Amino acid sequence: MERKTIDQLAKEALLELERQCYAKVSKRNNRMAFARIVRFAARTGELYISDEMVRRYLLCCYGWDMDSDTKPSAHISYQLRAANVLKWFEKYGCIPGRAFRPIEPPACFLGHFDQYISDCNERGLSSSTIEIRSRDICDFLTFAKDNGVLNIAEIDTGLLDEYLFFRNSKAPKAMRRILSSLRCFLRSMFMYNIIQRDLSLSMPPGSRYPVKPVQKIWTQEEVEDLLGFVDKSDSIGKRDYVFMLLVVRYGMRAGDIINLKLTDINWESMTIQLQQKKTSVMNVLPILDDVGWALADWITNARPKQASTNHLFTRMTAPYCGMININSRFSKHMVNAGISKHGCGNAGPHSLRHALASNMLGSQIPLPVITAVLGHSSSASTTVYLHSDIESLRQCALDVEEVDNE
Repeated sequence: MERKTIDQLAKEALLELERQCYAKVSKRNNRMAFARIVRFAARTGELYISDEMVRRYLLCCYGWDMDSDTKPSAHISYQLRAANVLKWFEKYGCIPGRAFRPIEPPACFLGHFDQYISDCNERGLSSSTIEIRSRDICDFLTFAKDNGVLNIAEIDTGLLDEYLFFRNSKAPKAMRRILSSLRCFLRSMFMYNIIQRDLSLSMPPGSRYPVKPVQKIWTQEEVEDLLGFVDKSDSIGKRDYVFMLLVVRYGMRAGDIINLKLTDINWESMTIQLQQKKTSVMNVLPILDDVGWALADWITNARPKQASTNHLFTRMTAPYCGMININSRFSKHMVNAGISKHGCGNAGPHSLRHALASNMLGSQIPLPVITAVLGHSSSASTTVYLHSDIESLRQCALDVEEVDNE
């Protein structure tokens, strides 16, 4: 397939910005940035966008070297983003959102990295799994390059230990996931004879790292405050109120909320039908009264008409694609409601899933019913939530006879 020139990419990218109803200021700024890149390419005889061309453009026009440790100014960062938009548009035919960050390792590792990603695709791994592993592996390979390693074959246990120590100091909760990503990558490199020793066998067990903190124990008053302090007078508040209700009323996972489609809402049967991302198990939930009214208000009065996606929850600014995360919005509403996270372990959306299960247990609702609501495949999975049902645990306390120390 013939590549498009930089000039063609710029024109088509601007049309896509127009189609996605970007704000006038965004279209103007991108038009100016694209024009600068096109003029530079014409002066230097460049036909196609590339990493090397972008590096020369920023160095010649703005005096900033991409390979340096100097942080770019806001203006240079905007030029870099415009160039990345053109690269992304050439590769995928769409405009990335603000959270866009290319998932690419240093150039010296790119060939082996692409080989591993192709292997993941052939094995049928989900796109979300591949994306998570890609970010973990790119982070490790960037660390390797920063420490003087420029070839996969040079990776050894010493480098792995240094990296794991570094990552544990930055993100201890992610260590089990990182270990899994690295094991798979190193095993693949060994199978392809790129490294001579199976370093995946040298990786430490996940038990070496701290387990997840206990989930926050929510009181009923805190749950009511969390919902009550959401400002439903604007579009963002209407959207946030709906997904907060889905967490509170059904204990729905954040990933399932993000993946909900308009077609998952069956108004005739008044049910929400979704295939859970984690387990692939289909779950059917009745639409409760407050959930139904909130859903109708969001879809009818607040959801952007420009949205071309079928996702239920969308961004409120262009591009009007599906949301990629609800954690930051959840944390903001906790702050607004005056609910403290201090000393309470994990207080994200998943903690309300635990709270719902505990409250249902406390209300003597049978375990199979709780299992059905949470969408677990078996009641054995639901028993993990028993640890936070403090009142029931107190009833299980044993009387201990007083011991005479004399």
